[in-house]
Amino acid sequence: MQNLSISCALVCLIVLGSAALVGAFGVLRHQISAVLITGVMYLLAATFAMFTLTIMHFKRAQGRAARVDSLCVGQGADEASLLTDGVSPSGAALERRQLRLDAAVLRARLFAPGWSVDLGWGGVALCAVAAVLWLLLSKIMRYRSPLASLLPA
Repeated sequence: MQNLSISCALVCLIVLGSAALVGAFGVLRHQISAVLITGVMYLLAATFAMFTLTIMHFKRAQGRAARVDSLCVGQGADEASLLTDGVSPSGAALERRQLRLDAAVLRARLFAPGWSVDLGWGGVALCAVAAVLWLLLSKIMRYRSPLASLLPA
């Protein structure tokens, strides 16, 4: 799931970078189709950013329930014990009493979404608004050509 989230984020960044290039070309050369494609690319970037944040949300929700409900107790001195976060220590180095984890420690290992998640959702909203504005700009460019302003009314 983590690789899928990273892939979606990278696709989002690639689409945003190429949208900036295509949009600049469309505005500077007065190419209506390039401006329209830029709006669609911003909508695509918003979609992939939404996928990224949704995958991250469900990954955290899935891991949170497994970590809080179970305590890890060692199996013995020569067996490896699987900790709740996926780390397998060597049994020879740790004794049974050292492998016993307290519930308070497990709660301290939980990740809570902070300002970065809010910033990500703000980026999704910003991409969606930018897509609407680019699409609106393409409609304005189509029906108002620069030659129409030179003609008398």
